[in-house]
Amino acid sequence: MRPNILWMVSDHQAFANRGVDPQLFPLQSRLRGLGTEFLRAYTVLPICSPARASMLTGLYPHDHGLTENDGRFGGRAELDSGDSMIQGAFADAGFRCGWFGKWHLNHETSATDHGFEGFSLPGYGYPYCTKEYSKYLARFHEGRLWAEIESSGESRRAPGDRVDLTAETGWYDYEAGTAIIHGPEQAHEAFFLADAATTWLNGLADDEPFFLRVDTWGPHPPYTIPTGFESPFDDIEIRLVENLNHDLSTRPQHHADYRDKWREDLREDAFDWTLLSRRAMKHCILVERALAGLLCNLEAAGNLDNTIVVFCSDHGDAIASNGGVMNKGSLMVEETMRIPMLIAGPGIVSSRQSDSLICNVDLAPTLLELAGVNARHVVQGRSAAGELRGETRKPFRERLMVEHYGLHVPILQRGLYWKDLKYVIQPDGFEELYDLATDPFEMENLALGHPPPQDLAVMRRHLREEMAALNDNDPRLERMQQVLHGAAVN
Repeated sequence: MRPNILWMVSDHQAFANRGVDPQLFPLQSRLRGLGTEFLRAYTVLPICSPARASMLTGLYPHDHGLTENDGRFGGRAELDSGDSMIQGAFADAGFRCGWFGKWHLNHETSATDHGFEGFSLPGYGYPYCTKEYSKYLARFHEGRLWAEIESSGESRRAPGDRVDLTAETGWYDYEAGTAIIHGPEQAHEAFFLADAATTWLNGLADDEPFFLRVDTWGPHPPYTIPTGFESPFDDIEIRLVENLNHDLSTRPQHHADYRDKWREDLREDAFDWTLLSRRAMKHCILVERALAGLLCNLEAAGNLDNTIVVFCSDHGDAIASNGGVMNKGSLMVEETMRIPMLIAGPGIVSSRQSDSLICNVDLAPTLLELAGVNARHVVQGRSAAGELRGETRKPFRERLMVEHYGLHVPILQRGLYWKDLKYVIQPDGFEELYDLATDPFEMENLALGHPPPQDLAVMRRHLREEMAALNDNDPRLERMQQVLHGAAVN
């Protein structure tokens, strides 16, 4: 009997270097006991559409072509029917495929146009103004659903302004800051999606295996917290990220440019880092509380033991870190690159933490192997199935290449993780090297040492070899390649 798949993806989750008690997160806490937690999990590219496309295809962004959210910088704008995604392989094997939530892989079509049942929307999507959400909300809330601005974002709306969530669709997308929803916690989109997914699951026949994705829009900013949400986080002191006040003098110039842009775009009262950090963490807990309900439903139905459960995020969030920024920009810092990743299910070692490097591009081949489903195409990610089953003690991945093409502005970067070292190179040849074991906040750029450390040449070689193995030969990376081959770049 083949196992079911429940794959839950949070959007843009603040995770790395937050210093928060992991027991506060209900879904992660449950999955730690049921399965394996990867302590060194990363996104392949810290932007929504590229990372989401890699999760479904098992390919790197330079291969599937989605290198930015809107097709800028020479990349594709969307996946289409010609792309091979893993739900096709699962459907071929007799799985019912469901998708509930954020899609963000095509501006004209949604997941239901690509072989999924369920609820999704074209583009980024906005759930609160849909008829499906209105029907759901009417079960426990009368009248309009208002959000009150607490900390303003790019729209510069003042604290206290009210937003009608069911009507003002332009406010939600590309907006920083925080807002308080005047309603019960069930009014949040994450609970709406969990409820819809539960209804779908309950309608399946007992002998129908399923492949289900549930993708929340949160905890992406604006951080929206309902008045009816009670969290143990309310009474916990916030520990701000240590690189919050970094002067960025040892970083690429675009890091400082990104920091300065926020100071130009936002009101002066928007930079309450403690408030922003607290709301970001509460939003994470809120989303996990909603998703954890799906595990309870599976358990009650007797299906949890035969279901592979995955929780991860598409990428991280640099809020209140790295000199004082919001969101993610073009930063390849730990706060945007690190993601949670926990996997549980039949045959998977429980109550285990793994130090192996893993990436969300690895999830497609991993799930295909765990479910015994043949892929339709050759993937670039690597399967972690053997490690999850405890078949080998050797890390399934020795090194990991990651990439970036820039957000809103073209900044093509490549990065490499190996052992405790992290290396990032910019399109102009500027290099960063960090020992994450001793410097998790990336305060000391070892690449600027005189003379440069021997590890710099090693990391150049590793990245050069990974780019060649993955056929990453974008001609715009010529100056970068010169540095990787040891040539001086003026």
